[in-house]
Amino acid sequence: MQITVYGATGTFGRRLTEQLRDKGHSVIASHRGVGVDTYRGEGVTEAAEGSDVLVDCVNDMTNNRHKALDFFSRSSRSIAMAAAENPGAAVACLSIAFRPEVARSSILGYYQGKAMQERVYQRLVPSDQLLMFRSAQWFELVETMTTRIGPVAMVPKMRVRALAAEEASRMMAEAIDAGERGTIEAAGPEISDFPTIAKKIAASASSRSAQSSRSAQSSGATTIVPIPLPGPLSGEGLIPESPRLSEITVDEWLRMR
Repeated sequence: MQITVYGATGTFGRRLTEQLRDKGHSVIASHRGVGVDTYRGEGVTEAAEGSDVLVDCVNDMTNNRHKALDFFSRSSRSIAMAAAENPGAAVACLSIAFRPEVARSSILGYYQGKAMQERVYQRLVPSDQLLMFRSAQWFELVETMTTRIGPVAMVPKMRVRALAAEEASRMMAEAIDAGERGTIEAAGPEISDFPTIAKKIAASASSRSAQSSRSAQSSGATTIVPIPLPGPLSGEGLIPESPRLSEITVDEWLRMR
């Protein structure tokens, strides 16, 4: 198949592009660096020409509700319209696993934006041409959402069933390769929270630093400070109910880094 991946240089998009190419597919890697801007609608239709599947991996990690809704609604609409101009082309959207109450009550506008993204595709793309791949949070996201002040790392206390981005991309590539449609949720083997994962990441980094310098004293310890979050983010709001599971735990992921 010929597959267009929008957002092909991002954390997930570049991994998915590699996975799809490894399966023998011809992949058009589309991103702003080559003149494709899904938010502005520039180059989107041209990048889709001749492709059997259009994959939306475009992201904007904003917590501002207005910006998130604006970005995801405009970006998804431009890809959906490109699909409409390629009769028979399927759309696969990378979404995020969360329960409805998160988008309704979360202080993070990002989830409201992702909920809007899903609604746009469900409204504009026929169900037999749409794959909604809802991934749980990635281990890599913990580092992105950590705020550091010297030896102190402040981490939001989000309860998750996290998995490695590499595993999530593998699972999505398999679903696209198999021509699956509908909604698929993917998650890791363990239910945990961001501060617990952050402690393991910090301990692994400290251990590697100590080994490279041959002196444990040369690497200062990181103090993890959990930041409580109100509402469903600290409860079951981000835990998918019946996901496909990766077998790679955070400890195994850290050993493979």
